[in-house]
Amino acid sequence: MDTSPPPAATRQQNSRARRAASASAVGSLVEWYDFGLYGAAATLIFKDYFFGTDDAFVGLMAAFATFAVGYFARPFGGMVFGHLGDRIGRKPVMVATLALMGLSTMLIGVLPGYETAGWFAPFLLVVLRLLQGLGAGAEYAGAVVLSSESAPARQRGFYASWSGAGVWIGSALGLTVFQLMLELTGDSFYTWGWRLPFLLSVALLAVSLYIRRRVEETEAFVRTKETRQEESVPLVRLMRTEKRRLATALGSNVILSGYSYIPQVWILSYLTENVGVAAGLALGINATVLLSGALFMPFFGSLGDRVGRRRLFLYGTGFGVIWPVPMFWLIDSHHTALIIVGIVVCFVGAVAVCYAAQAAFLTEMFPPAIRYSGIAFARETSGALLAGTTPLVATGLLHAADHWWPIALCMVVYALIALVSVYYSRHFRSDALQADGDSFVREEAWTSDSPPRTPGHATDRAGKEAVRP
Repeated sequence: MDTSPPPAATRQQNSRARRAASASAVGSLVEWYDFGLYGAAATLIFKDYFFGTDDAFVGLMAAFATFAVGYFARPFGGMVFGHLGDRIGRKPVMVATLALMGLSTMLIGVLPGYETAGWFAPFLLVVLRLLQGLGAGAEYAGAVVLSSESAPARQRGFYASWSGAGVWIGSALGLTVFQLMLELTGDSFYTWGWRLPFLLSVALLAVSLYIRRRVEETEAFVRTKETRQEESVPLVRLMRTEKRRLATALGSNVILSGYSYIPQVWILSYLTENVGVAAGLALGINATVLLSGALFMPFFGSLGDRVGRRRLFLYGTGFGVIWPVPMFWLIDSHHTALIIVGIVVCFVGAVAVCYAAQAAFLTEMFPPAIRYSGIAFARETSGALLAGTTPLVATGLLHAADHWWPIALCMVVYALIALVSVYYSRHFRSDALQADGDSFVREEAWTSDSPPRTPGHATDRAGKEAVRP
């Protein structure tokens, strides 16, 4: 008997999936437009404007320290907003986090500099950076949960990958606007022109809030509420009964929270300070890299639907182990085309593959009642430890060794940690089950530290998944 949904129901589900994925992608775009702006401004403006030092190294370290502050705040935002997302719903929390993020960015654009306000200027910058971090702490987690839970089971990877594409389009847009303002305002850019990209974030925020408010709540959350399976404090359950699952998710994110910030953020300072690339060209290279990753995201998301998210994730981490040294060789050639090839291949072959696989991979790692909290905590805790500090650490390592080899070694270690974690995830999830929509929304399909079960699924004593023929 044909049990497939009628065409009208299928069209309605696909329409709901597209709306949710679009809202998630646009929200991620706004979030990372803000972060992309901050990364570029920290490298080119904030080191001088807010810290009142003539020492370029000290100024850059101080600017990257404020960059790290936002990431230290993200786990707290993830815990608070992740808890609310599991308790009151995905949609209202995502509206709140987007508003907090966008307004904080706008206010950075009106801050006084060190010459005007002294040390009160960097203090205000840190406060707004903390607010940015709190809002961003649950933004991406909410985006992938909303898009994954709204998507058809066999296209979950494709629709969830839109959020990752939005991340890099937003970062590239931030860099492009920053570069455009640099060209239009000339020398005035370093006094007031840099403020304009931050102020323009208000327009993006208004459009994103309009789109996001039209999204429906997800079926998985509604079902959890109706069956009274929600957790009073989801994080407590995570810490009490899902420690190994949580640790696996944390480790899998190391390649995205640490590794990716070398080609995504820190490389801009290396190109301008050590390779001798002009600031405008370096921004253009960085935007090209980010857009290349974004263009491949839906393809890799769809590929994960076909070959398996876990398998695709393993491929990406494996490539991440072998590419850092060739990337730096190509960068040190001082040829623009080879520099672009080296960074783009790293970003697409390792980071984009892992990012596309991770979106649906993580949503399938946690049951609905603790899904938002689990993803937010896993991503933002590793982000606080690595993402904000990686540009800072890389700057210090380069200064100490006067060579890039320690940075390449760090990238290899990050990729290896992620590879081992994704390999270990076989104890909690199976690619063979990723197309099973029922187990994805049923809380009872999960047991503590074991994979979701379906009638045709069995596990051996080690917890390894097997599917009966």
